[in-house]
Amino acid sequence: MDKKVYEISFLLSGKLIDTEIADVLQKIKKSFEEVGATILKEFEFNKINLAYPIKKENAAYFGYFWFELDPQKIAELRKKFAFEKEILRYLLVTPPPKYQTKSASSQIFKKRYNDRKVKNFSSENIEETNKDFISTTPIKEESADEKLEEKLEEIQKLV
Repeated sequence: MDKKVYEISFLLSGKLIDTEIADVLQKIKKSFEEVGATILKEFEFNKINLAYPIKKENAAYFGYFWFELDPQKIAELRKKFAFEKEILRYLLVTPPPKYQTKSASSQIFKKRYNDRKVKNFSSENIEETNKDFISTTPIKEESADEKLEEKLEEIQKLV
């Protein structure tokens, strides 16, 4: 089957200590392995204060993963996370379509987002990082006045 790229974010209980967080993360990774997912990127889990209580907790650990998985196995993955008491909430989303292909773009996808950690941007780094995102076709920008004039002319023709 053709795999797609997904992002899943978690809110883990704020009452957990470091060793318990490590255990929960191992459970999450094991769940990914069991359904055949490939983890592309794991982001660090940080403690945050919640805007409103979730399951009577005011703080949580927030983090997320990017992974590849066959779309038919998503329901199985959701079932695994639904009954974990340490997971307050999770959100599974699909990135924009240009990240959906598996073949060569998966490697580009991994590289692009690993390279984003560069702290000192030079003009060369910015050009290199953004060259895939910037369109080379010129975009004709009309001023608001020109657009307004065109609309007025259309209205006058109708009257």
